[in-house]
Amino acid sequence: MTFAIAASMATNTQATAGDLSNFSALNQTEFLAVSKDLAAVTSTKALEPAASLGFTGFDVSASSSMTKIQDGAAWAKVSGGSTSYLMQTKLSISKGLSGGWDVGGFVSKVPSTHVSVAGVQVKYALLEGNAITPAIALRGSHSRMGGVSGMTLNNTGLDLLISKGFVGVTPYLGVGTVYSSAQATGKSDESFTQSKSFVGVSWNVLLVNLSAEYDRTGKNTSMGLKAGVRF
Repeated sequence: MTFAIAASMATNTQATAGDLSNFSALNQTEFLAVSKDLAAVTSTKALEPAASLGFTGFDVSASSSMTKIQDGAAWAKVSGGSTSYLMQTKLSISKGLSGGWDVGGFVSKVPSTHVSVAGVQVKYALLEGNAITPAIALRGSHSRMGGVSGMTLNNTGLDLLISKGFVGVTPYLGVGTVYSSAQATGKSDESFTQSKSFVGVSWNVLLVNLSAEYDRTGKNTSMGLKAGVRF
């Protein structure tokens, strides 16, 4: 269901993005622009509230996100295709531990390219939250892009989240920073930092947990949808 909705979002906005291979066509400024676009796509978007899962808790889900590309001209040079948005599809799992800790990981694909991503995250509940007070948490994450011959990209994120649960629904928001490093054949290495902010809501429909999130990383905006089992 989540993938179908995301595909519908992309129907009129995403052309064939193509494979990333022609880095020689980019100057250094354009390589940095493509790297920032890819960092916004591939950095961790967990689509979850701040509250910890608890020692017996699990979250198993599928999600899709659409990210608006900022430099379409540079993308066309490196890929041979044109696009305004990139869609990412993801499978994720998280496990609650004792003491307010959660750990998780994900694998994902950008279907219109050869880009693949793997990532891990750790979340710590600073405040568990209850009927009156919100939950507050810190989350650290790392993701690595694969599937692109001649380029590597690593992202490390640190986020602060706050959420407040109500009957069947939990809105949340957060801010953070993404530190990225990019290397490509024939280009100088690039390291850069982008600010991050996001707002979302998680709710339950029978046994299914759903989440929707709006994210802004650097100048790139993303919309994400997630469906799974969270208990």
